[in-house]
Amino acid sequence: MKAIRMAGPPRAPALATALVLAMAAAGGAQTPEALAEKSREAKRMLAANRFDDAIRLYRELAAAQPSNPGWKLSLGAAQHMAGRDREAVATLGDLLRIRPDHGPALAMAGGSYIRLGQPARAAGLLERAARLMPGDLEVTRMLADAASLSGRHAVAAAALRKLTAAGGDAPAWAQLGRAYEALSENAFTTLEQLAPGSPYWLALVAETRLKQGRSGAALSLLKEALAKRDRRDWREAAAALYDQAGQAERAAAERAAAARLPVPSCAVPGAECHFHAKRYLDAAAAPGQTADVLYWRAKAYNELAREAFAQLSRFPDSADWHAFLAGLHRNRARYDESVAEWRAALTIQPGDAGLERELAGTLLAARRYEEAEAVVRPLARRFPADGELQWILGESLMAQQKHAEAIPPLKEAVRLDPARLAAKASLGRALQAAGSHAEAVPHLRAALPADRDGAIHFQLSRSLAALGRAAEAAAMARKSQDLRTAAAAGTGEITPP
Repeated sequence: MKAIRMAGPPRAPALATALVLAMAAAGGAQTPEALAEKSREAKRMLAANRFDDAIRLYRELAAAQPSNPGWKLSLGAAQHMAGRDREAVATLGDLLRIRPDHGPALAMAGGSYIRLGQPARAAGLLERAARLMPGDLEVTRMLADAASLSGRHAVAAAALRKLTAAGGDAPAWAQLGRAYEALSENAFTTLEQLAPGSPYWLALVAETRLKQGRSGAALSLLKEALAKRDRRDWREAAAALYDQAGQAERAAAERAAAARLPVPSCAVPGAECHFHAKRYLDAAAAPGQTADVLYWRAKAYNELAREAFAQLSRFPDSADWHAFLAGLHRNRARYDESVAEWRAALTIQPGDAGLERELAGTLLAARRYEEAEAVVRPLARRFPADGELQWILGESLMAQQKHAEAIPPLKEAVRLDPARLAAKASLGRALQAAGSHAEAVPHLRAALPADRDGAIHFQLSRSLAALGRAAEAAAMARKSQDLRTAAAAGTGEITPP
């Protein structure tokens, strides 16, 4: 349903407002002159980025006045600024047990949890901080980051709507668009689980095929959907496809059939009526988990994503605008144009791991394998626990016939991300090419659910044949041919009657 934008490592959140409040809380405490001087010295150390000295002084102040929460807050702030996040969350956690509604402490603890790679824990703290500090947009931005990273896309979208309403920048609009895409994907996934093969599912997949430029496949799916449920809007969509193919008579027949169908009643507005009235948030929020509600929810979130991304045109020199254009080109299989846009984004944000990841993936799709290897190899070294990067590296090596070199990263990709069937298929092919058929078979077999064109079944049949398992090999070969035939039927052009 959407293009996947793979995020890089989380950026360290700025906490200027929270830190100012933290310092004010400490400075306002009633202390003897010696402690007051030590407090002033600690602030000077903090301002000079001499964090270890500041931390030492605040520890002494907290020990001297354990009942003064301001020192604990300042100590936690200094630890956070020094990047000593485990210490920061412990110190701030002690304070929050006494003052659970302390906004700056919640915000800084949330920021440290983001950097510790615990975005779900961060999001809970930042939601509380945002309620206590509704005017602090930096806290709102951190909440959006934490919620996005932890998969709480509805929370992220709400925070990002607030940021964009306040005059959001390009990253905020781009992140909002991606949050809506994720919500649309969630709705589609739920529909696929509850009503696979239903007319609503077929119609959504048809829209996806159309966006990919596969008009023949889109029309075939629409016809299948119409055979199960006759709808005015789907007839009109079919007519538009026939128009594009220059088949005026068929287009006219579909429009005539559409005109005979009733217009939906909106006496009690539901998801469909909200959608047609362009009240997309209302359409997305319509209650229920039925196939039709999920269909309109997915479409509404797609429209909201489109509107958010459209705002990026106001920032033509931003990395996010170039990244958006790169995604559009990639979705339409215009890979060279996509590569150029990713490179343009990287000239604005050089070294951005997320953009480099996207560039590597697009180069792989463009079959520019040497370039893909050159981009992804240093990334895989930087993030060795990232299964996707290991897979891109292994796949790019495989395509260059470097089979033995491809096996280690592909094995690592499968170990790190066992659910990635593409990695299992790649590893199976690499092992097969290296002559290790017995080792290849279980990986190829595990990847069969991902086979859409018969290629994996064919590879498995080859390894089974090499092992002397002729009957199994023949069965896999037949299934491969069936899948190839079905795939060819679904990608054809729209032909005259």
